[in-house]
Amino acid sequence: MSFFNLFKKKNSDTTTTEPEYAPNEPITWENTTVADDFFTGYLDAISQLESDKQTAAAETLRADEPTLQMAFIDRFAKHVQSETATIKDADERTAAIITAINTIRVHNKQMNITVRAHLAQTKKNLIGEQHEN
Repeated sequence: MSFFNLFKKKNSDTTTTEPEYAPNEPITWENTTVADDFFTGYLDAISQLESDKQTAAAETLRADEPTLQMAFIDRFAKHVQSETATIKDADERTAAIITAINTIRVHNKQMNITVRAHLAQTKKNLIGEQHEN
């Protein structure tokens, strides 16, 4: 064993990943993988904050909109990936991915160009993964 190997960190085979949300945590617009629930829940949250006279919180939520939308797309992609992993037929899997992505595209008007580009790249990555397998 070399002297430098003594200082290397050992990789553990028992790495665990934290779930997106705790299993007992209720599903809200902030952790859902359903596009309609996310987009309508976001707008409802802003409306609720404004009606509660919490203007600063509503403005902060508006400022975070692209970040929240991209985080949703990433959660959504993981969900779609797990849902389509068992589909063996490439054409059927591609169709399922496109159908799933279209549920987000309905909300294009609420997304800026950066978020739409992220969605397009996510779609490309999801479809591209099936051709690598």
